[in-house]
Amino acid sequence: MEKCAEVGSSKKTSDKDMMKSKPKTTGESIDSSINDEAAAPPSPSHSPPPAKPQLPMIPVPLALQIVLTETARSIYHQEASHVSVSSHEMLLGRASAEDLRAPEPGYLDYNASIMDGYAIRTGDLDDARTQYGRLSRDEKKTFVLSFDLVGRVYAGDDGAGEIASSKRPAIYITTGAVVPDGYDAVVPIEETEAKDSSTVQIVSSHVESVLDTKPMTWVRPIGCDIAAGSVVLARGEIVQPVHVALAAQVGLRLADIKVRRLPRIGVLSTGNELTPAFGQPTKIGQGKIPDVNRPMLLTQLAAYGNCIPVDLGIVSDEDSSSISKLLDDALWSESCTENVDVLVTTGGISMGEKDVMAKVFVEGMNGKLHFGRMNMKPGKPTTFITIDRKSDQGAMRRKLIFALPGNPVSASVCTELLVRPCLDLIHDSVASDEDEESFVNHGADHARVHEEVMAELASDIKLDQGRPEYRRVALRRVASADGPSQYTYQ
Repeated sequence: MEKCAEVGSSKKTSDKDMMKSKPKTTGESIDSSINDEAAAPPSPSHSPPPAKPQLPMIPVPLALQIVLTETARSIYHQEASHVSVSSHEMLLGRASAEDLRAPEPGYLDYNASIMDGYAIRTGDLDDARTQYGRLSRDEKKTFVLSFDLVGRVYAGDDGAGEIASSKRPAIYITTGAVVPDGYDAVVPIEETEAKDSSTVQIVSSHVESVLDTKPMTWVRPIGCDIAAGSVVLARGEIVQPVHVALAAQVGLRLADIKVRRLPRIGVLSTGNELTPAFGQPTKIGQGKIPDVNRPMLLTQLAAYGNCIPVDLGIVSDEDSSSISKLLDDALWSESCTENVDVLVTTGGISMGEKDVMAKVFVEGMNGKLHFGRMNMKPGKPTTFITIDRKSDQGAMRRKLIFALPGNPVSASVCTELLVRPCLDLIHDSVASDEDEESFVNHGADHARVHEEVMAELASDIKLDQGRPEYRRVALRRVASADGPSQYTYQ
């Protein structure tokens, strides 16, 4: 399985460890002069455009901390919403929106036999106990304890039906079958012998133990496995197959199970040079390339299971106002009931004349730029922006924007490093009574991030001397010399 790994580090760390070694950030935006270009005097038509101001280059752990902090802040102001699903397969991997409790009377909802044997009424043994207690040791060896066989109940039956009256009745019962009303114990079949079709006798060596039978012996009482009111799926817990089984076992319906709404994430490619991938098998012409980022990221995001990817197509990088209009509709349009919560764009964020995406988001959409360069390879120009607006009711609504490089490797790696933890945090978080800063700090500090493992390179590679590199690798676990229980990775 392919993984993204940082190459060149000799210390075993996790993203969280690296994040915690950095100063605490609350996600302040980076002070950049993104509008300086507009203030510059016009250049002659034959002159190159003025250079864009370079943004500070920040380490990846700090970038991740900023993303998680701003994501947690977005969640705090977000109105919690939940949905039901149409099949149990769709429950897997979803976050529970509320505590799911077992209804009355719990599970089992009937008294069930633990053994194959005979259901009896322990009160019917009182006379026999008295008589047996008066006997000598030798007389007890010949004491006969028998029951009248008055019915049969098998697993799956809803009861014994009409039961004949008798002074000391017994009902043949199989494991898991319903213990009939009025009967409160089961005698295992190994302790009995059938004398005829209507009489069951206790084996002489077991007479004393059967006479000592207490109510509910060899009976599973109502609610013994799962008590009524007990939580079978906690709020915020990720649904696993065992939760599906428990919900089914206590008799819940699919409509009773509420899960958090999955965040919708839009994927947009930018560039005049792009043509749709998987089109007609014709030559696309010089200067044109297939758009591989969009299908790659849509499938990559779908594989995470924590979001609903939305294809926003390709836009030209000629007209920033048209891009702003398209994105404004995708993010905020009142006519669209399913706006995206997170947006990923590829291309248009480097230093070139056509790289206009940061300008679109900051100038055209009043976004807040948090960082615009990361100290990594590939993916240095990765940009993170938030856009806040107030609803008609005055509530703050936030959109999270990841403007990624157009290089497919960069786009894929940065999606894995930054976008996936963002989506996990949105998907996993639940409402809280904490104040905003406590909620944000807790969410960012306890978010799911990528773990790192120490691995030995199978061959030498040439590293960039200036930036940490993130390389795609195939991990193979091999036994070490210290024994079969010790493993290393290659």
